[in-house]
Amino acid sequence: MGYPLLSYRAGAGEVRTGLLWGDDVHDFATITGTAGHANLGKVLADWNVLELELARLTPGVASKSRIGALADVSLAAPVAEGIAIYCAAANFKDHMMAMAAKLGIPPEPDPRELNVKPYHFLKPTRQTIAAPGAVVALPTYASNIDWEVELVAVIGKPARQVGVGEALDYVAGYTIGNDISVRDRSFMKRPNVPDGSLFKTDFLGMKGFDGSCPIGPWIVPARDIPDPQKLQMKLWVDDRLKQDSSTSQMIFSVAEQISHLSTYATLLPGDLVLTGTPAGTGAESDTFLKPGQTMRAWVEHIGELRTSVA
Repeated sequence: MGYPLLSYRAGAGEVRTGLLWGDDVHDFATITGTAGHANLGKVLADWNVLELELARLTPGVASKSRIGALADVSLAAPVAEGIAIYCAAANFKDHMMAMAAKLGIPPEPDPRELNVKPYHFLKPTRQTIAAPGAVVALPTYASNIDWEVELVAVIGKPARQVGVGEALDYVAGYTIGNDISVRDRSFMKRPNVPDGSLFKTDFLGMKGFDGSCPIGPWIVPARDIPDPQKLQMKLWVDDRLKQDSSTSQMIFSVAEQISHLSTYATLLPGDLVLTGTPAGTGAESDTFLKPGQTMRAWVEHIGELRTSVA
């Protein structure tokens, strides 16, 4: 792994961009000599040039920028200000098969056979983002709260109407997300709303509560993950393995999702694309989170994102 980007708390409420070099955290702006690079959004906007500069780093340069050992540094979510969070729904084959088995219904046809495109929803950014190691308060309006480990693509340059073949060129790096979700039926199938209505599902109630989008622990540069469709991914709840799958189970690849989203709106540096979750969610077994439990979301070549609930 090269030089993952991270955000760290520098004191007095300040959050700065850092670089993980071995087991140490370094201040990014000190490395580049540009004060604006304390801001992660600025770093991502300049990423095409900065990534080449990082390849020329030497231990002598890094010694001037060292903040401290990773274990002693307080991490914030590696998220730039003013971004959008796009989340894929129903995008893993094994998850869709498991849900069909649980409901006792035939598996849905492959979306490609129906000419169905990737499907996404949005999360409110400022309210839902949670830092690595955060304790998230479970929403009081629901009782069935679920986990979802996800690979997250971080956009590195403006993407508009890009083709599938070039879509990954617009990714600065990858991180981990946990799309914590309400599964109460009253939000998935709103009562007193006719079946077939466009307003049957309450996505804000299911996906938009405070702290429902832990992100981290850092962003691994895209060049260190040449094929995002070949990554193992797992999630534990209190050390019990719940999800154990691979990004190869995606129905629509990371590139296909980015290409499709870019036909709607320009994707901008720092925007996050959560690419879906595999089988093993609580919804498949009616097993849900309880206060005091801890989730560990892991993606190969990236690391582990730990989140507790209260």
